[in-house]
Amino acid sequence: MNRVTPIPQQSMNGASTRRRSIMAISLVVAVFALVGILSASAIFPPAVKINPETDSREVPVDTLLKISTSRFRGSINSVEVKETLLDPMGTPVSEEIISGHLEGGIFVPDSGPLLKPDARYEVTVTADLRQLSLTGFDTEQVSEKVTFHTVVTPAPLVSGSAQVVEIGSPIVVEFNTPIEKFDYTLAPEVPSTATIDADNRTRVLISFEGYQQGQSYTLTVTAATAENGAGIKQPYSQAIVTTDPLKVIFVPGDGESAVSTSARPTLTFTEDIRNPDIADSLLAIVPATLGSWEWISSDTLEFRPLDDWTEGAQVTISLKGGTEALRGASGSYLREDVQSTFTVKPSKFIDVNLSAQTVTLYEHNQQVRTMICSSGSKATPSLTGTYAVYAKAEKLDMEGEDYSAPDVPWVLMFNGDYTIHGNYWATTFGVPSSHGCVGLPVTDAEFLYNWAPIGTIVSIHY
Repeated sequence: MNRVTPIPQQSMNGASTRRRSIMAISLVVAVFALVGILSASAIFPPAVKINPETDSREVPVDTLLKISTSRFRGSINSVEVKETLLDPMGTPVSEEIISGHLEGGIFVPDSGPLLKPDARYEVTVTADLRQLSLTGFDTEQVSEKVTFHTVVTPAPLVSGSAQVVEIGSPIVVEFNTPIEKFDYTLAPEVPSTATIDADNRTRVLISFEGYQQGQSYTLTVTAATAENGAGIKQPYSQAIVTTDPLKVIFVPGDGESAVSTSARPTLTFTEDIRNPDIADSLLAIVPATLGSWEWISSDTLEFRPLDDWTEGAQVTISLKGGTEALRGASGSYLREDVQSTFTVKPSKFIDVNLSAQTVTLYEHNQQVRTMICSSGSKATPSLTGTYAVYAKAEKLDMEGEDYSAPDVPWVLMFNGDYTIHGNYWATTFGVPSSHGCVGLPVTDAEFLYNWAPIGTIVSIHY
Protein backbone atom coordinates (compact mmCIF):
# COMPACT_ATOMS: atom_id res chain seq x y z
CA MET A 1 0.00 0.00 0.00
CA ASN A 2 1.39 3.31 -1.08
CA ARG A 3 1.66 6.00 1.40
CA VAL A 4 1.74 9.67 0.68
CA THR A 5 4.07 11.53 2.84
CA PRO A 6 2.84 15.04 3.33
CA ILE A 7 5.34 17.86 2.54
CA PRO A 8 5.92 19.99 5.49
CA GLN A 9 4.31 23.42 5.21
CA GLN A 10 7.64 25.06 6.09
CA SER A 11 9.37 23.57 3.01
CA MET A 12 6.64 24.75 0.65
CA ASN A 13 6.89 28.28 1.94
CA GLY A 14 10.69 28.33 1.44
CA ALA A 15 10.50 27.29 -2.24
CA SER A 16 7.91 29.93 -2.97
CA THR A 17 10.06 32.57 -1.36
CA ARG A 18 13.08 31.55 -3.42
CA ARG A 19 11.09 31.79 -6.67
CA ARG A 20 9.84 35.24 -5.78
CA SER A 21 13.39 36.36 -4.94
CA ILE A 22 14.74 35.12 -8.26
CA MET A 23 11.97 36.89 -10.15
CA ALA A 24 12.62 40.11 -8.23
CA ILE A 25 16.35 39.95 -8.90
CA SER A 26 15.74 39.31 -12.58
CA LEU A 27 13.38 42.25 -12.77
CA VAL A 28 15.89 44.52 -11.05
CA VAL A 29 18.64 43.39 -13.39
CA ALA A 30 16.42 43.99 -16.39
CA VAL A 31 15.50 47.45 -15.15
CA PHE A 32 19.14 48.37 -14.49
CA ALA A 33 20.12 47.07 -17.91
CA LEU A 34 17.41 49.12 -19.59
CA VAL A 35 18.32 52.20 -17.56
CA GLY A 36 21.96 51.66 -18.47
CA ILE A 37 21.20 51.40 -22.17
CA LEU A 38 18.95 54.47 -22.10
CA SER A 39 21.54 56.40 -20.06
CA ALA A 40 24.28 55.48 -22.50
CA SER A 41 22.10 56.66 -25.35
CA ALA A 42 21.53 59.95 -23.55
CA ILE A 43 25.18 60.44 -22.63
CA PHE A 44 26.57 59.16 -25.93
CA PRO A 45 23.92 59.98 -28.52
CA PRO A 46 24.39 58.68 -32.03
CA ALA A 47 26.70 60.92 -34.05
CA VAL A 48 28.65 61.29 -37.27
CA LYS A 49 32.41 61.13 -36.86
CA ILE A 50 34.59 63.19 -39.22
CA ASN A 51 38.36 63.21 -39.24
CA PRO A 52 40.19 65.69 -39.42
CA GLU A 53 38.27 67.24 -36.54
CA THR A 54 36.87 70.75 -36.61
CA ASP A 55 39.29 73.67 -36.18
CA SER A 56 42.28 71.47 -37.06
CA ARG A 57 45.16 73.41 -38.60
CA GLU A 58 48.27 72.58 -40.58
CA VAL A 59 46.57 69.40 -41.82
CA PRO A 60 48.97 67.63 -44.24
CA VAL A 61 47.64 67.45 -47.80
CA ASP A 62 48.01 63.64 -47.86
CA THR A 63 45.57 63.25 -44.95
CA LEU A 64 42.53 61.03 -45.62
CA LEU A 65 39.05 62.40 -45.01
CA LYS A 66 37.37 59.73 -42.85
CA ILE A 67 33.61 59.69 -42.21
CA SER A 68 31.69 57.16 -40.06
CA THR A 69 28.67 56.84 -37.79
CA SER A 70 28.50 55.68 -34.18
CA ARG A 71 26.51 52.57 -33.12
CA PHE A 72 23.63 50.65 -34.59
CA ARG A 73 24.68 50.87 -38.23
CA GLY A 74 23.59 54.38 -39.16
CA SER A 75 23.55 55.30 -42.83
CA ILE A 76 25.29 58.29 -44.49
CA ASN A 77 22.93 60.23 -46.75
CA SER A 78 25.19 62.96 -48.19
CA VAL A 79 28.69 64.43 -48.01
CA GLU A 80 29.52 67.96 -49.16
CA VAL A 81 33.15 69.14 -49.24
CA LYS A 82 33.67 72.87 -49.90
CA GLU A 83 37.23 73.98 -50.67
CA THR A 84 38.28 77.63 -50.19
CA LEU A 85 41.75 78.60 -51.40
CA LEU A 86 43.38 81.37 -49.32
CA ASP A 87 46.04 83.97 -50.07
CA PRO A 88 48.96 84.51 -47.63
CA MET A 89 46.83 86.94 -45.62
CA GLY A 90 44.12 84.30 -45.18
CA THR A 91 41.74 86.05 -47.56
CA PRO A 92 39.56 83.76 -49.73
CA VAL A 93 40.67 83.60 -53.35
CA SER A 94 38.31 80.97 -54.79
CA GLU A 95 35.69 78.42 -53.70
CA GLU A 96 34.75 75.03 -55.13
CA ILE A 97 32.48 72.11 -54.17
CA ILE A 98 34.48 68.90 -54.57
CA SER A 99 32.49 65.98 -55.94
CA GLY A 100 33.29 62.49 -54.73
CA HIS A 101 32.02 59.37 -52.94
CA LEU A 102 32.65 57.21 -49.89
CA GLU A 103 34.70 54.04 -50.08
CA GLY A 104 35.07 52.15 -46.84
CA GLY A 105 34.46 55.28 -44.79
CA ILE A 106 36.94 57.40 -46.76
CA PHE A 107 35.87 60.27 -49.01
CA VAL A 108 37.38 59.82 -52.46
CA PRO A 109 37.25 62.77 -54.91
CA ASP A 110 36.09 62.02 -58.45
CA SER A 111 39.30 63.54 -59.84
CA GLY A 112 42.68 64.68 -58.56
CA PRO A 113 43.90 64.87 -54.98
CA LEU A 114 41.43 65.91 -52.30
CA LEU A 115 43.43 68.42 -50.27
CA LYS A 116 45.56 71.37 -51.36
CA PRO A 117 47.86 73.55 -49.27
CA ASP A 118 46.74 77.02 -48.15
CA ALA A 119 43.08 76.07 -48.09
CA ARG A 120 40.10 75.87 -45.77
CA TYR A 121 37.72 72.92 -46.00
CA GLU A 122 34.15 72.74 -44.77
CA VAL A 123 32.76 69.19 -44.65
CA THR A 124 29.01 68.74 -44.10
CA VAL A 125 27.61 65.24 -43.58
CA THR A 126 23.95 64.20 -43.17
CA ALA A 127 23.03 60.70 -41.90
CA ASP A 128 20.19 58.59 -40.50
CA LEU A 129 21.18 57.20 -37.12
CA ARG A 130 19.40 54.53 -35.01
CA GLN A 131 18.89 55.13 -31.33
CA LEU A 132 17.47 52.78 -28.65
CA SER A 133 14.35 53.94 -26.84
CA LEU A 134 11.69 52.39 -24.59
CA THR A 135 9.76 51.24 -27.65
CA GLY A 136 12.79 49.88 -29.50
CA PHE A 137 15.01 51.54 -32.12
CA ASP A 138 14.18 55.03 -33.39
CA THR A 139 15.73 56.64 -36.48
CA GLU A 140 17.08 60.20 -36.21
CA GLN A 141 18.41 62.39 -39.04
CA VAL A 142 21.51 64.36 -38.00
CA SER A 143 23.86 66.80 -39.70
CA GLU A 144 27.50 67.33 -38.76
CA LYS A 145 29.87 70.04 -40.02
CA VAL A 146 33.61 70.46 -39.48
CA THR A 147 36.04 73.11 -40.71
CA PHE A 148 39.79 72.60 -40.95
CA HIS A 149 42.81 74.19 -42.61
CA THR A 150 45.56 72.50 -44.54
CA VAL A 151 49.26 73.17 -44.20
CA VAL A 152 50.23 76.81 -44.82
CA THR A 153 52.89 77.71 -47.39
CA PRO A 154 55.13 80.41 -45.86
CA ALA A 155 54.97 83.84 -47.49
CA PRO A 156 56.12 87.25 -46.24
CA LEU A 157 53.27 89.70 -45.84
CA VAL A 158 54.65 92.41 -48.13
CA SER A 159 52.67 95.52 -49.03
CA GLY A 160 52.58 97.78 -52.04
CA SER A 161 53.85 100.74 -50.01
CA ALA A 162 57.36 101.12 -48.67
CA GLN A 163 58.15 100.18 -45.08
CA VAL A 164 59.51 103.24 -43.25
CA VAL A 165 62.34 102.44 -40.82
CA GLU A 166 63.56 104.91 -38.21
CA ILE A 167 67.02 104.98 -36.72
CA GLY A 168 67.52 102.36 -34.01
CA SER A 169 64.66 100.20 -35.29
CA PRO A 170 64.94 97.07 -37.45
CA ILE A 171 63.29 96.19 -40.71
CA VAL A 172 60.37 93.93 -39.80
CA VAL A 173 59.33 91.05 -42.07
CA GLU A 174 56.04 89.43 -41.08
CA PHE A 175 55.18 85.91 -42.28
CA ASN A 176 51.83 84.16 -42.42
CA THR A 177 53.16 81.21 -40.41
CA PRO A 178 56.04 80.54 -37.98
CA ILE A 179 59.36 80.00 -39.75
CA GLU A 180 62.67 78.44 -38.82
CA LYS A 181 64.96 79.52 -41.70
CA PHE A 182 65.26 82.79 -43.62
CA ASP A 183 67.49 84.19 -46.38
CA TYR A 184 67.41 87.63 -48.00
CA THR A 185 69.28 90.33 -49.89
CA LEU A 186 69.30 94.08 -49.31
CA ALA A 187 70.13 96.44 -52.17
CA PRO A 188 72.09 98.62 -52.20
CA GLU A 189 74.10 96.27 -50.04
CA VAL A 190 74.76 97.36 -46.46
CA PRO A 191 75.99 95.30 -43.48
CA SER A 192 72.93 93.74 -41.86
CA THR A 193 71.85 90.91 -39.56
CA ALA A 194 68.57 88.97 -39.57
CA THR A 195 67.06 87.34 -36.48
CA ILE A 196 63.86 85.33 -36.11
CA ASP A 197 61.92 86.84 -33.21
CA ALA A 198 62.02 84.33 -30.35
CA ASP A 199 58.72 85.63 -28.95
CA ASN A 200 56.93 85.60 -32.31
CA ARG A 201 58.40 83.26 -34.89
CA THR A 202 56.23 84.70 -37.64
CA ARG A 203 58.48 87.79 -37.50
CA VAL A 204 62.02 88.39 -38.75
CA LEU A 205 63.97 91.44 -37.55
CA ILE A 206 66.73 92.83 -39.78
CA SER A 207 69.09 95.40 -38.28
CA PHE A 208 71.55 97.25 -40.50
CA GLU A 209 74.54 99.52 -39.99
CA GLY A 210 75.33 102.98 -41.31
CA TYR A 211 71.78 104.33 -40.94
CA GLN A 212 71.13 107.52 -42.87
CA GLN A 213 67.89 109.40 -43.33
CA GLY A 214 66.26 109.70 -46.73
CA GLN A 215 67.64 106.41 -48.11
CA SER A 216 65.85 103.76 -50.18
CA TYR A 217 66.51 100.01 -50.29
CA THR A 218 64.98 96.89 -51.83
CA LEU A 219 64.59 93.89 -49.53
CA THR A 220 64.21 90.54 -51.32
CA VAL A 221 63.24 87.40 -49.40
CA THR A 222 65.06 84.73 -51.39
CA ALA A 223 64.22 81.69 -49.23
CA ALA A 224 62.30 80.78 -46.10
CA THR A 225 61.27 77.50 -44.47
CA ALA A 226 58.28 77.25 -42.16
CA GLU A 227 58.18 75.17 -39.00
CA ASN A 228 55.84 72.84 -40.89
CA GLY A 229 58.65 72.17 -43.37
CA ALA A 230 57.15 74.04 -46.32
CA GLY A 231 59.18 76.61 -48.26
CA ILE A 232 58.23 79.81 -50.04
CA LYS A 233 57.05 79.40 -53.63
CA GLN A 234 58.98 82.37 -55.04
CA PRO A 235 61.12 85.35 -54.00
CA TYR A 236 59.30 88.36 -52.58
CA SER A 237 60.47 92.00 -52.66
CA GLN A 238 59.59 94.94 -50.41
CA ALA A 239 60.61 98.60 -50.70
CA ILE A 240 62.35 99.94 -47.59
CA VAL A 241 62.93 103.63 -46.89
CA THR A 242 64.51 105.40 -43.96
CA THR A 243 62.78 108.43 -42.51
CA ASP A 244 63.03 111.76 -44.31
CA PRO A 245 65.03 114.28 -42.29
CA LEU A 246 63.05 116.44 -39.91
CA LYS A 247 62.94 120.08 -41.02
CA VAL A 248 61.90 123.29 -39.31
CA ILE A 249 60.60 126.61 -40.56
CA PHE A 250 61.48 129.73 -38.55
CA VAL A 251 59.09 132.67 -38.44
CA PRO A 252 60.44 135.34 -38.66
CA GLY A 253 62.69 133.81 -41.31
CA ASP A 254 66.46 133.98 -41.35
CA GLY A 255 67.56 137.47 -42.41
CA GLU A 256 64.08 138.94 -42.05
CA SER A 257 64.01 142.58 -41.00
CA ALA A 258 61.40 145.03 -39.74
CA VAL A 259 60.09 142.42 -37.31
CA SER A 260 57.53 143.77 -34.88
CA THR A 261 58.69 144.49 -31.35
CA SER A 262 55.76 142.38 -30.11
CA ALA A 263 56.50 139.40 -32.37
CA ARG A 264 56.26 135.86 -31.03
CA PRO A 265 58.75 133.76 -33.02
CA THR A 266 57.58 130.28 -34.02
CA LEU A 267 59.28 127.07 -35.13
CA THR A 268 57.10 124.79 -37.25
CA PHE A 269 58.32 121.26 -37.94
CA THR A 270 57.53 119.07 -40.93
CA GLU A 271 55.75 116.54 -38.70
CA ASP A 272 54.41 116.16 -35.19
CA ILE A 273 57.05 115.97 -32.47
CA ARG A 274 57.01 112.87 -30.27
CA ASN A 275 59.27 114.20 -27.47
CA PRO A 276 58.25 117.86 -27.06
CA ASP A 277 59.21 117.98 -23.37
CA ILE A 278 62.94 118.29 -24.14
CA ALA A 279 62.60 121.34 -26.41
CA ASP A 280 63.61 123.87 -23.74
CA SER A 281 66.98 122.18 -23.26
CA LEU A 282 67.74 122.38 -26.99
CA LEU A 283 66.84 126.02 -27.72
CA ALA A 284 68.84 129.19 -27.19
CA ILE A 285 68.19 132.88 -27.91
CA VAL A 286 70.92 135.51 -28.33
CA PRO A 287 70.82 138.06 -26.82
CA ALA A 288 69.39 136.23 -23.80
CA THR A 289 65.71 137.07 -23.54
CA LEU A 290 63.29 136.36 -20.71
CA GLY A 291 60.25 134.43 -21.82
CA SER A 292 58.94 130.91 -22.35
CA TRP A 293 58.58 128.38 -25.15
CA GLU A 294 55.08 126.94 -25.58
CA TRP A 295 53.78 124.21 -27.91
CA ILE A 296 50.75 125.74 -29.63
CA SER A 297 50.21 122.57 -31.66
CA SER A 298 51.86 119.18 -31.96
CA ASP A 299 54.25 120.50 -34.63
CA THR A 300 54.65 124.20 -33.74
CA LEU A 301 56.60 125.86 -30.94
CA GLU A 302 56.17 129.53 -30.00
CA PHE A 303 58.37 131.84 -27.94
CA ARG A 304 56.54 134.31 -25.70
CA PRO A 305 58.87 137.09 -24.52
CA LEU A 306 58.07 138.79 -21.22
CA ASP A 307 58.80 142.23 -22.75
CA ASP A 308 58.82 143.71 -26.23
CA TRP A 309 61.92 143.15 -28.33
CA THR A 310 64.46 145.99 -28.36
CA GLU A 311 64.03 148.16 -31.44
CA GLY A 312 66.68 147.45 -34.04
CA ALA A 313 68.01 144.40 -32.19
CA GLN A 314 69.35 141.40 -34.07
CA VAL A 315 67.99 138.20 -32.52
CA THR A 316 69.37 134.72 -33.19
CA ILE A 317 67.39 131.59 -32.30
CA SER A 318 69.31 128.29 -32.41
CA LEU A 319 68.10 124.69 -32.07
CA LYS A 320 70.25 121.61 -31.53
CA GLY A 321 69.81 118.69 -33.92
CA GLY A 322 70.84 115.04 -33.98
CA THR A 323 69.39 111.70 -32.91
CA GLU A 324 69.20 112.71 -29.23
CA ALA A 325 67.28 115.90 -29.99
CA LEU A 326 63.68 116.40 -31.13
CA ARG A 327 62.19 113.44 -33.01
CA GLY A 328 59.29 113.49 -35.43
CA ALA A 329 56.38 111.09 -35.27
CA SER A 330 58.09 108.88 -37.87
CA GLY A 331 61.37 108.92 -35.90
CA SER A 332 62.93 111.63 -38.07
CA TYR A 333 65.41 114.13 -36.62
CA LEU A 334 67.29 117.29 -37.58
CA ARG A 335 70.55 116.30 -39.23
CA GLU A 336 72.42 119.21 -37.67
CA ASP A 337 72.05 122.27 -35.48
CA VAL A 338 70.00 125.05 -37.08
CA GLN A 339 69.59 128.75 -36.40
CA SER A 340 67.82 131.83 -37.71
CA THR A 341 68.53 135.54 -37.20
CA PHE A 342 65.99 138.34 -37.57
CA THR A 343 66.14 142.07 -37.02
CA VAL A 344 63.56 143.86 -34.92
CA LYS A 345 62.01 146.89 -36.55
CA PRO A 346 64.05 149.87 -35.39
CA SER A 347 62.55 153.12 -34.23
CA LYS A 348 63.98 154.72 -37.36
CA PHE A 349 62.68 154.09 -40.86
CA ILE A 350 63.80 155.24 -44.34
CA ASP A 351 61.11 155.58 -47.03
CA VAL A 352 62.30 155.94 -50.65
CA ASN A 353 59.57 157.03 -53.08
CA LEU A 354 60.81 156.42 -56.62
CA SER A 355 57.81 158.19 -58.18
CA ALA A 356 58.34 161.35 -56.14
CA GLN A 357 62.14 160.95 -56.08
CA THR A 358 62.21 161.61 -52.35
CA VAL A 359 63.78 160.05 -49.25
CA THR A 360 61.73 160.55 -46.09
CA LEU A 361 62.99 159.73 -42.61
CA TYR A 362 60.70 158.57 -39.78
CA GLU A 363 61.37 158.01 -36.10
CA HIS A 364 58.73 156.45 -33.85
CA ASN A 365 56.34 156.85 -36.79
CA GLN A 366 56.95 160.61 -36.85
CA GLN A 367 58.34 162.30 -39.97
CA VAL A 368 61.79 163.74 -39.30
CA ARG A 369 63.00 164.98 -42.68
CA THR A 370 62.30 164.67 -46.42
CA MET A 371 65.11 164.96 -48.99
CA ILE A 372 65.15 164.98 -52.77
CA CYS A 373 67.10 162.18 -54.48
CA SER A 374 68.10 160.69 -57.80
CA SER A 375 67.39 156.98 -58.18
CA GLY A 376 68.35 154.52 -60.91
CA SER A 377 67.70 155.36 -64.52
CA LYS A 378 65.30 153.45 -66.75
CA ALA A 379 68.19 151.34 -68.04
CA THR A 380 69.54 150.63 -64.55
CA PRO A 381 66.56 150.98 -62.20
CA SER A 382 66.70 150.90 -58.42
CA LEU A 383 65.43 147.85 -56.56
CA THR A 384 62.06 147.89 -54.89
CA GLY A 385 61.28 146.11 -51.65
CA THR A 386 62.02 146.27 -47.94
CA TYR A 387 65.61 145.95 -46.73
CA ALA A 388 67.77 146.82 -43.75
CA VAL A 389 71.04 148.72 -43.57
CA TYR A 390 73.71 146.09 -43.05
CA ALA A 391 76.88 148.21 -43.34
CA LYS A 392 78.10 151.82 -43.47
CA ALA A 393 81.16 153.58 -44.89
CA GLU A 394 82.18 157.23 -44.72
CA LYS A 395 83.90 156.90 -48.10
CA LEU A 396 83.89 154.17 -50.70
CA ASP A 397 85.32 153.83 -54.21
CA MET A 398 82.64 152.74 -56.69
CA GLU A 399 83.34 151.30 -60.13
CA GLY A 400 81.26 149.74 -62.88
CA GLU A 401 81.46 148.86 -66.58
CA ASP A 402 81.09 152.45 -67.66
CA TYR A 403 81.82 154.52 -64.57
CA SER A 404 84.35 155.07 -61.79
CA ALA A 405 83.63 157.21 -58.72
CA PRO A 406 86.32 157.44 -56.05
CA ASP A 407 85.65 158.47 -52.47
CA VAL A 408 81.87 158.35 -52.64
CA PRO A 409 80.79 159.77 -49.27
CA TRP A 410 78.32 158.70 -46.59
CA VAL A 411 77.40 155.26 -47.89
CA LEU A 412 74.57 153.12 -46.43
CA MET A 413 74.58 149.56 -47.83
CA PHE A 414 71.22 147.74 -47.78
CA ASN A 415 71.34 145.01 -50.48
CA GLY A 416 74.60 143.84 -52.01
CA ASP A 417 76.06 146.70 -54.04
CA TYR A 418 72.88 148.76 -53.82
CA THR A 419 73.36 151.76 -51.52
CA ILE A 420 72.16 155.20 -50.48
CA HIS A 421 75.06 157.65 -50.74
CA GLY A 422 76.14 161.22 -51.29
CA ASN A 423 76.41 162.25 -54.92
CA TYR A 424 79.08 164.94 -55.34
CA TRP A 425 79.11 164.87 -59.17
CA ALA A 426 75.42 165.55 -59.74
CA THR A 427 74.25 169.05 -60.62
CA THR A 428 70.53 168.34 -60.30
CA PHE A 429 68.36 165.94 -58.28
CA GLY A 430 64.78 164.71 -58.58
CA VAL A 431 65.43 162.85 -61.86
CA PRO A 432 66.25 159.09 -62.12
CA SER A 433 69.81 159.08 -63.41
CA SER A 434 72.00 156.70 -61.35
CA HIS A 435 73.25 153.18 -62.00
CA GLY A 436 70.75 151.81 -59.44
CA CYS A 437 71.79 153.46 -56.18
CA VAL A 438 69.84 156.22 -54.45
CA GLY A 439 71.90 159.43 -54.64
CA LEU A 440 71.50 162.38 -52.26
CA PRO A 441 73.05 165.80 -51.97
CA VAL A 442 76.20 165.39 -49.89
CA THR A 443 74.92 167.35 -46.90
CA ASP A 444 71.68 165.30 -46.80
CA ALA A 445 73.66 162.06 -47.16
CA GLU A 446 75.83 163.06 -44.21
CA PHE A 447 72.79 163.78 -42.07
CA LEU A 448 71.27 160.42 -43.00
CA TYR A 449 74.56 158.60 -42.34
CA ASN A 450 74.78 159.98 -38.83
CA TRP A 451 71.04 159.52 -38.15
CA ALA A 452 70.52 155.88 -39.32
CA PRO A 453 72.16 153.01 -37.40
CA ILE A 454 72.83 149.59 -38.88
CA GLY A 455 69.58 147.67 -39.01
CA THR A 456 67.48 150.68 -40.05
CA ILE A 457 64.70 149.59 -42.39
CA VAL A 458 64.78 150.86 -45.98
CA SER A 459 61.51 150.67 -47.92
CA ILE A 460 61.77 151.41 -51.66
CA HIS A 461 58.61 151.74 -53.77
CA TYR A 462 56.90 153.68 -56.52
